[in-house]
Amino acid sequence: MRITHEADYAIRLVYALMTDPLPPVPASRLSEQAGLTIRFALKILRKLSQAGIVTAQKGATGGYALAVAPEELTLGHVIECIDGPIRLNHCLADDYICSRVTDKSGCRFHQVFDQLNAKLKQELYRIDFSNFQND
Repeated sequence: MRITHEADYAIRLVYALMTDPLPPVPASRLSEQAGLTIRFALKILRKLSQAGIVTAQKGATGGYALAVAPEELTLGHVIECIDGPIRLNHCLADDYICSRVTDKSGCRFHQVFDQLNAKLKQELYRIDFSNFQND
């Protein structure tokens, strides 16, 4: 599994929202703090808004704010919001049909990847944004 640049930037945008003292935060300031273009920031913020992670306020004094408390928001939430389900291997997808075995649950590789995936997902959902508040 590889976290995309988009998910990485989403994490940075959430961090910028969390640490900015004056919400709502304009997208221009967020993009600058996260180190990405305004266009890319808006695309990510739209996804975060649709997932209920951030709220958007329109108008001259508008911007974005966290909709979830940092201690209730995890890296797993943000990554899956952007990248979709966390999977170490394509064989872990429900709709994947393996060409090597008829029952993938009996495949030793599938079992190992499934166990590793569960551990990784557990860790990503264990780490919440309150861990980053004093950075």
